[in-house]
This record gives sequence, structure tokens and C-alpha cells, in this order.
Amino acid sequence: MIIDINAWLGVWPFRALRDNTPEMLAARLDSCGIQKAAVSPIEAVFHRNVQLANEKLVEDIEPFSDRFIPLATLNPTYTHWEDDLKACHEDLNMKGVRLFPQYQNFPIDGPLAQSVAKACAERNLPIFIPHRLEDVRERHWMDPGNVVDVAAIANLLAAVPEATITIPNLRGMASCALWQREDLRDKSWYLDLSLAEVHRDVEVLVEQGGANHLVFGSHVPFSYPGSALVKRAILKVDKDTLENISYRHAKKILGL
Repeated sequence: MIIDINAWLGVWPFRALRDNTPEMLAARLDSCGIQKAAVSPIEAVFHRNVQLANEKLVEDIEPFSDRFIPLATLNPTYTHWEDDLKACHEDLNMKGVRLFPQYQNFPIDGPLAQSVAKACAERNLPIFIPHRLEDVRERHWMDPGNVVDVAAIANLLAAVPEATITIPNLRGMASCALWQREDLRDKSWYLDLSLAEVHRDVEVLVEQGGANHLVFGSHVPFSYPGSALVKRAILKVDKDTLENISYRHAKKILGL
């Protein structure tokens, strides 16, 4: 079984995407042998008030409720973010929260982010903070093209150690601040396979004992899922560890 914790639906304003509707994404996952995927609406990244996009996502994926796991997009700079969080959790049954500090313009280790992390932890909702959405070298001129400072994410987790945080789309796993900080090695944080390099990133982290922090993610439809599947296939880990990476960690993160 494979659960993809890093998938998307909707429109990216800077280039056309394939497989970005529920029907098309489900077909793509079927062709790749991926049983479930956590999704959120791409366009919500750019909305001040994101709640309409969250509601539309849940409506759109209702016919695919056995395939797609809805993640809320939260904008902490919006006055009513706490109401949005409550509605996403209690009314829409969403299983996690995605934050985009590089687009929403707030420090990920500041007081506002800490308030969000504490509120999510109280609800047992994991937080997803994508390191990037596209390679900054290919960004459109209107895209700020920033990556999130992983050291700042480490500071956030240190300040709110009860939180569960996943950082999709990261490269340089073994050298990242989360792994290098001894005080955080046993905390609940995860990195996915989507943009990592096997020999430089994943294998080094595994060799150093960090396999418990790995999950499967493809970043589809920005990327093709085949890339992450190849990385999964050539990982030098035992069967039990591979199953943890493929779906068990995702089930734990998402409360499935």
C-alpha cells in the first residue's frame, strides 16, 4: 500500500498542470499503484480568505472520499484563521493543515506561527509546510520564489514540541536543521521523497538512523509520481521500514 502525503488539486497561476482535477488525479494514482493521497487546493495559496477554497475542495473530492484525504490551507495573517481551523476540523473533517509562510508573509518561527501550531496540536492536526512549490530557478517573475528556512521550522518545533510537522519538497535532508539538532531528533517531524536525491539525501539520512522521519510524497501534479516511486523502489531498507515509509507513517500523521 502507498499513501501520498504530498498531492494537490486545482490551478497554479504560472503554468498549466496535468492531472489537477479529482478525476484526472485519481486516474494517475491508479496507473501508478498509489491507493490514497492527501490533497489541498493549489489556488488557496494565493487567497487572503482561504476558507471558500477549503470548502470547494471537500465538495469536489466527495465522490472520491475513499481516495483523497483533505488538508486545509490556513492563512494565519487572516483575522478569522481560528474560525477557519475550527470549521475545517469539526465541520469539514479535514486531516491536517498546510501553511505557506513564503507566500502568506509571516515568520514560521514567530508568535503567530506558534499560536497556529499550538491550536493544531490541541486538535491533533498535523502541519505541512512545503519547503518550496517550484524550483526557484524556474519561477515566474510574479512568484516570490522563496523557500522556507528549515532552521526556522526547527525553532517552531522546539517552541511547540507537541506539534507534528511535515516538510514536503525538501532537499538536503541529512544536513537540515531538524536532523542536526539533537534535541529534536525524537520529535514528530517528517520529510518526503518528492524532491529529495536518493544518494545525497535519503540514503544518508537512513544510514544515520533517520528512516523514522521519512514518508512517501510525490508532489503531483507539479511533478510526476514516477520519480518518487523510483526513489522508493531503490531505497536500501528492509521490508518493514519500507512499509513505514510507504504508508504507516502517513496513517499515523493523518490519524487514519
